[in-house]
Formats: sequence, C-alpha cells, structure tokens
Amino acid sequence: MIDALVIGAGPSGSRTAWNLAKAGYSTTIVEEDEIIGEPCQCAGLITPRTFEYLGYERPVFQEMNGARLWGPNDSFLDFQASETKALVIDRPDLDRSIANRAIDAGAEMRAGHRYLGHKKSEEGITATVQSKNGKIEIKSRLIVGSDGPASRVARDAGLSTKREVLAAFGADVEGYQGRDNHVDLFVGSELAPRFFGWGIPTGPNEGRIGMATVLPNRPKNFFRDYFHKGAPSKLLGGAKIINRVSGLIPFGTRNPSYTDNVLLTGDAAGMAKPTSGGGIYSGLISADAAFEVANKALEKNKLDSKTLSPYQDLISQRIGGELTKGHHLRKAFLSLSDDQLSEIISILGEPKVKDAIEKTGDLDYASLAAFSVLKAQPKLIKFAPLLLKPFI
Repeated sequence: MIDALVIGAGPSGSRTAWNLAKAGYSTTIVEEDEIIGEPCQCAGLITPRTFEYLGYERPVFQEMNGARLWGPNDSFLDFQASETKALVIDRPDLDRSIANRAIDAGAEMRAGHRYLGHKKSEEGITATVQSKNGKIEIKSRLIVGSDGPASRVARDAGLSTKREVLAAFGADVEGYQGRDNHVDLFVGSELAPRFFGWGIPTGPNEGRIGMATVLPNRPKNFFRDYFHKGAPSKLLGGAKIINRVSGLIPFGTRNPSYTDNVLLTGDAAGMAKPTSGGGIYSGLISADAAFEVANKALEKNKLDSKTLSPYQDLISQRIGGELTKGHHLRKAFLSLSDDQLSEIISILGEPKVKDAIEKTGDLDYASLAAFSVLKAQPKLIKFAPLLLKPFI
C-alpha cells in the first residue's frame, strides 16, 4: 500500500508527485507513454510567470512581445508590447524536467504503463494498470487523476461532467514566414470556427502552426486550408510539414474535482483557459492546491470526500475566478459574426485601445486586458453585452 498514485506525468501530475514525494509520502506515477512528454500535444507557449512559479527555467526558443491578428474581410492588427509577454519552449523538455524533479524527490515513475481503472477498497483504492508483462494492481491511499481531458480516473470516480471540448490540430513546419517575437493569430468562421488558429515562430524560417475548433468539426480539414486560403496561406507558401500534433482541449472546471480518495488536477479538473486553451500555469496551481489538501488528509489518515473538499475552494480562490471570467469572454466571442469580428479588430487598432492591450495583455489573465479595453473604448460593449458580466 502506497500513499499516493498519480495517473499522468504531465506538468500537473508530476508537480503533484514532486510535492508529495518531497514531503515524504510514498508516491508512484503511472504514465501511458514510454517517453515523458511525447507525443507532444501542445503549442509550447507559456508566460514567464510559469517559470517563476516553478522556481526554475528551461531553454527558450523565442521570447514573444508582439502579436499579429488576422481576421475576416482582410482585417488586420499588429501589437507590439514593451516587454516579453510569452515564451516559446520545448514542451516535452518541460514535462520531463518536472517529472525528473519528482523522481529526484523519491517518486517512482512507471512509464509505458496504462491505467485501466480503479475500485474503492476499505483502505483506499486498488488501481489496475497494464504493463508490458501484463496487468498489475497498485493499492494506494489516494489516487490523483492528472490524465487529461478524457480522464479515466474522473470517469471511474463518478466525476464526469458535460463540458465543451475542442479538437486541435497542428504541425511543426519549415518555410513559415512569421515575424520574430510575434505570434500570428487567425480568427473567422472560414479558418477556425468557434476558436482561433495560430502561428508561432520557433527559429529561422521555422514555426508551429495550428488551429482548434469545437467537435464534431474536424480540425484537420480546416488545417489543410491554411496552406491554400486567407491569411495563413500568405505565411505558408512553400512550407513543409515536419511533424504533426493533435489533442483535445476541455473547457469547464469539473465541480466537484474530488471524491473519496480521489483528486483531479490539470485538464482532468478542467484547468484549460477558455480564452487561449492553455493550461500549464493553471494546472500547476491546481497541483499545488491538491498537494496542500492531500498532505493534511494523509497526515490525519482521513481521505473521505469531506476531508478533501477544501480542494475545490482552493482552486476556485486561486484561479477559478479567472477561468469563470474567461468562460464569459468566450461566450461573448461565440456570439460574434465575421463582420462584427472585423469591425472589432478595426476598433482595437485605435491608439488608446491598442495601448491598453499592449500594456495589460496577459495569456494567463485575459480578463485584465478585456477590462482595460472596455474602459478605453466602452462602445465595444454593443457587440456583446455578455462582456460586462465578468466585471460587474
């Protein structure tokens, strides 16, 4: 019987295991893939705040301080901030770095092992795991589900909830005509219905491109158009795909994200930001909150639902407010037509509005920029009255 079993070696899972092992708890991580972080399912764009939160840094491909927004009807806007707003990183490297810290702290890593399910027992839980040599059982006092959008741990624990799920498809390419230190963003129903597309320079003549859309739309079909239609095609003439990536993005915090002997973190708990789809920083916040609650519960040897319930309050206090505001911002975005989007992009180019974006733009806290923009140009509210709801 171990103290904690963590399913998934992504950032939130490994961070939780790192904390638990460092505190002296016997901890095992079960990771389905043989190599941590691969295959990559992320664009690899984070804020400098993420490294500050982790307490260490990893190699950076580019520092981003600007963005080009390409919209319907040939609308266009170029932002240039005076400071670094985002970092382009090697995402698999980041995942492995956090996992290695968990291992160094004493956690056992079982890569190439697939979680099949778990059952409640008198002492805690018994998980069934598929290894190369057959099925094995792992008994644990606590199980932490950090196993992504379609979390099997959540399903087995009865914590599944209806959520909006986006499908993303992208690629690493050679021949991307991006602008150094600038992210390209593409919006509009023809290119990326109900979300957006992106282009991120990673080096000379190289980049990561992709888009996401709401299921059952197939992102691969829209992605194919990037080389032939609209703004992306202007930047991808002659581009060559080196590596394809795909994944799911869930929107909506699971509530509750806990039950007897179970906690969920990261995407399994619904930590992805509705405005950008990113979830590394918010996932790390959920991991630390999970550890704080688990630490007290394990010390008392009380891992019932009531004892673990403060976890929901912690994630609500620390990041839930921003995720809720992001949900309202997304609803406002979904209400817009292509003509309205192009008109908004024109308004965002007004000097005082553009200045507000460049000063307050933040991938982790999009509501800050939204509030500043509304303050700079109140007439924007005519496009989506829902925009006011998060700020009242």
